[in-house]
Amino acid sequence: MQPNPNSSTPLYIQIKELLHSQIQSGQFAVGDRLPSERELSETYNVSRMTARQALQMLEQDGLTQRQVGKGSYVARPQIDQDLRELTSFTQDMSARGLRPQNRVLLAALQPADSEVADHLQARTGEPAVVLQRVRLADGKPIALETAHLVHRTCPGILAAHDFARASLYQVLKEHYGLHLVWATQIIGARMPDRFERDALDLPKRVPVLSLLRVTYDETDRPIEFVRSCYNSERYQLRTTLRDLR
Repeated sequence: MQPNPNSSTPLYIQIKELLHSQIQSGQFAVGDRLPSERELSETYNVSRMTARQALQMLEQDGLTQRQVGKGSYVARPQIDQDLRELTSFTQDMSARGLRPQNRVLLAALQPADSEVADHLQARTGEPAVVLQRVRLADGKPIALETAHLVHRTCPGILAAHDFARASLYQVLKEHYGLHLVWATQIIGARMPDRFERDALDLPKRVPVLSLLRVTYDETDRPIEFVRSCYNSERYQLRTTLRDLR
């Protein structure tokens, strides 16, 4: 199939859509190299600038990754989270047809430091649940998550539940009557430290999405404070903005 120069759709968009279709059909699999600018210009009889624009659009859409001096390669599909909805990781992955898994690195009671106490409206030094897990989808690490909860709101939770398998939000709801309904979240981008890079099996120089979240119940009581970092090559955040005028 060739792009139509008489179409009202610009040629670079037509070529981008052709390549997108070939990626979706499996003609180009994850890790495959796409044709170069020169190859595209010769195949579709367009300028190299047009071919470059098509490849740039694929990269902007997260479908490809460009390696300097080597070309454009099909990227692993990113997991897309809608920021308008409060869902657990288990719910989020299951809704996308992915198999959620957890690798528990730490499950303990520790004295709440000043940051945890401030976010959870607790006393500094008060016993707090610390649950640190690598969150996986279909066996691939997606996030490193460290959740903090005041122990008096969920007494005995670590002894009674295996969070390698259980959903924290489901346990809080079904066993403690805690319905988490809204959250505040701060999002940034940064380079991971060595521990985070190893936990997420990240190559060097790949940044992470860093999230701090406080989640509240229906009485506006803070229940959970979470520090998370996500593999930016596998995970992206999406929101919808509207003109309120």
